[in-house]
Amino acid sequence: TLFIRMVLMAPIMGVVAIMRVLATHTGLEWTIGIAVIAVSAVVGVLMGLTMPKFKKMQTYVDRVNLVAREMLDGVMPIRAFGRQSHELERFDGASRDLMDTQLFTNRAMSFMMPLMMFVMNCVTVLIVWAGSHGVSDGVMQVGDMMAFISYTMQIVMAFMILTMVSVMLPRAEVAAERVEDVLSTQSSIREPAHPKLPTASAPRGELAFHNVSFQYPDAREDVIGGVDFTVHAGETLGIIGSTGSGKSTLVQLIPRLYDVTGGKVTLDGVDVRDMPLSELRRRVGYIPQQGMLFSGTVESNLKFAGESVSDDDMRRAADIAQATEFIEQREGAWDSEISQGGSNVSGGQRQRLSIARALAKRPEVIVFDDSFSALDYKTDALLREQLAAHEKDSAVVVVAQRIATIMHADQVIVLDEGRVVGRGTHEQLLRSCPAYLEIAQSQLSAAELGLTDAEIARVMEGGER
Repeated sequence: TLFIRMVLMAPIMGVVAIMRVLATHTGLEWTIGIAVIAVSAVVGVLMGLTMPKFKKMQTYVDRVNLVAREMLDGVMPIRAFGRQSHELERFDGASRDLMDTQLFTNRAMSFMMPLMMFVMNCVTVLIVWAGSHGVSDGVMQVGDMMAFISYTMQIVMAFMILTMVSVMLPRAEVAAERVEDVLSTQSSIREPAHPKLPTASAPRGELAFHNVSFQYPDAREDVIGGVDFTVHAGETLGIIGSTGSGKSTLVQLIPRLYDVTGGKVTLDGVDVRDMPLSELRRRVGYIPQQGMLFSGTVESNLKFAGESVSDDDMRRAADIAQATEFIEQREGAWDSEISQGGSNVSGGQRQRLSIARALAKRPEVIVFDDSFSALDYKTDALLREQLAAHEKDSAVVVVAQRIATIMHADQVIVLDEGRVVGRGTHEQLLRSCPAYLEIAQSQLSAAELGLTDAEIARVMEGGER
């Protein structure tokens, strides 16, 4: 509407007025030049003063929104640390920067209309003064002079309209550039040029890492290096290590949330980079550390994978994830409402619903990225028992901090600074991997470990040869 009514109208009105002025042959055309120069001077001075401020204004608006959002999202820690006054001062600072900028620009632009009216009235007086001599000499009619004044005012008005539009352009330009930055960003994860699918004879649910390494963009060193393992359908692989050892990064390479920078990851014998993304992610069920739910119902969340998920799949997945009991206790059961982010369910319930959502699509590979952290030990044990009983056609990869979560896995690998420092079963690692034994000692008693002090000392000195 603004474009049609103002941006297009102003030049058309100005051009037509100039054509009519030139057609009158009054000899007063020089007054239009004076008017245009005066208007341009006023606009130039005001734009020179306000343009830098207008460009900053969008940044200040973003800053106010950012601080306000952080205050609302972080209201609990802010109260817990007694930082209300500090956060209010931070918000006041951001708001004051915006207010000062807006006051400056508004005060500067408030001079535009009076100055424009002054220019228009001066031009009118100039035309009347110069035209009166032509009327007195009999070379111009009064009607021609009045028409010339009208045309001149239309030309000046066209400049005024374009000036008003130009006031809005800097903020629009900044906003458009920010949107364009997002739209023009190319994803680093792209569809393969020549997609491949596993053959009918390929083993289903076989996941393998072949000397895999990964480095974040602009990083100097690999965060993961030389990782090799294979897990088949019906088997469970446990991954454990200290904080920051690269466990989550490693499993995020499976559904191609990141791409390997060395080696390759294969699923059913096909490099995941050669497999269509939709097909790869249909075959992989990934449960992140933080369970994220979407506004809707329990059913819509559990059927998030699409129409391929049936009611039976949904209920089966909820049973395995130990979520059926609390779902059916909610008012509305499967049709009960889930608020944005799952804020109306507890952390453990949100985690179980996230697990059930991934299981409902019956994936070939199930990846738990420390997804048991919000579960109590009893629920953890029941869920793992149900997984072992019902997911025999899927390979299971479990990232965990707790030894109890992965101690019954068919294979456990221990990561330290992105490198595999131990591989084997729970019992084997207790007697061969100092890093694993150190983690186990921090969580389990000596009796639970089943090791003597001498055995522990020998392992910590370098492990069994």
